[in-house]
Amino acid sequence: MKTYKVDLDYESFLFDSSYREDAPQFQKIVREFEYVFFLVNKEACRLKNLKDYDKNYLNKLKLNGFIIPELAPRALDAQSWWGNHHDYALEQTLNSKITSAKIGKDKSWGFFEGALVSTVDQIAEHIKKYPQHERWIIKRPYSFSGIGHYQFSSSGLNPFIIGKILAGEVLLEPVYDRLFDIGTTFVIEEGIIKKKFMVENFNSQQGGFKGGMGARSLNDFKKNIHEKYNFSLNELDKITDEIVEIYLSMGALYNIQIDSFVYKENGQLKLYPLVEVNYRKTMGLVIQSLAEKYPEAAQVEWMIRTKKEIEEEGNFYQVYPDLLRLSPDGTHFQTFLRKILPV
Repeated sequence: MKTYKVDLDYESFLFDSSYREDAPQFQKIVREFEYVFFLVNKEACRLKNLKDYDKNYLNKLKLNGFIIPELAPRALDAQSWWGNHHDYALEQTLNSKITSAKIGKDKSWGFFEGALVSTVDQIAEHIKKYPQHERWIIKRPYSFSGIGHYQFSSSGLNPFIIGKILAGEVLLEPVYDRLFDIGTTFVIEEGIIKKKFMVENFNSQQGGFKGGMGARSLNDFKKNIHEKYNFSLNELDKITDEIVEIYLSMGALYNIQIDSFVYKENGQLKLYPLVEVNYRKTMGLVIQSLAEKYPEAAQVEWMIRTKKEIEEEGNFYQVYPDLLRLSPDGTHFQTFLRKILPV
């Protein structure tokens, strides 16, 4: 029987020189979202868990058909579940936003008006080339879920603040009027593509992940998006097939997710196919697992809210009366399943 550990600190392992697996600051994200393993798992196995789980919570998940592993917090050895861990230098390259930005620019799939910059002067010089854009964003090449992003206005460029943010090369590009975000996942085993699916990612204005929507099949998902936004994903479907082949040729052996979005410009909807690539498992896998678990639903939503956000919404449980809470007690972020049945 396999034993797994949920290494949600994978980015820190790759890119933070101070990383230590048992350090509290790196264990924090694992403790917060370790339970997503329960939502995806389909095999009898053991989990080297960091967080303790109430029996009532685990029984509730079991009653809803989730397969709960044997919990083994003191297991001596465990296989990483989230990250790939087969070639450290290659994994850094494949997970870097610089890699995806260069590919996007070269193929006209993204980073259309972006630049790689490392000084305030380079930023000021670049934004002068595009006076039509007032809002800009700086992204660190190794951040995730919007962490470390900084937005500013071209008319309010503050050299002191920008100078503090710059620590090596960063990505600079305009802030687009995004309508919706798509994550395309290729399930890959030893370099062989086994499955492809798409989810709609619900992201905050700053890029923070707030959950998403999925459907049981790729065709069902594309149909849902067309009905919701009157936009076809056929072009994106083809482009992502090309993107994954590039990453396979670079040495990718396991799952990748390609982030894309659709934005409004001069009253038209336009596609931004390649924002970044995550060479690891992602929360899109959680959304798709839930969609496949409930095939009777036209679509499912995995919703993420903080306790404060739920309180501020006031009537959250009245607006969404049939939610199934999936997160355990003691988490800062609470997550819920919402099934949307066919009309």
